Amino acid sequence: MSGPEYDLKDVKAAARGLNIEYRGRIVQRDINNLGYELADVAQCVMRLSVDDYRSSICYEDCPTDDVYMCTFTRSGNEESGSDDLYIKFCLVEYCLSIDLASFHLRRF
Repeated sequence: MSGPEYDLKDVKAAARGLNIEYRGRIVQRDINNLGYELADVAQCVMRLSVDDYRSSICYEDCPTDDVYMCTFTRSGNEESGSDDLYIKFCLVEYCLSIDLASFHLRRF
């Protein structure tokens, strides 16, 4: 298995600056359903590690997406426990802006 398309240092820098765009209504709905704010999404992305990487998805006419699966507990929400998340994104033109395609609970 090869590694991620995007360097996690760049991804984390974009998240730290809250440079995250939602790629449509579905990802926005899923984040809202989780009760997450942009700061929560950014915190989660900043905690990703290479061990969380699962695959990269190549498309013909769009940038490649990296897929990560992780467990994340929102700050102040420790009583509710952790969320097992599926996260898919690309860096826009390899710049420091994340185009978030998926952010939802893992579907088993």
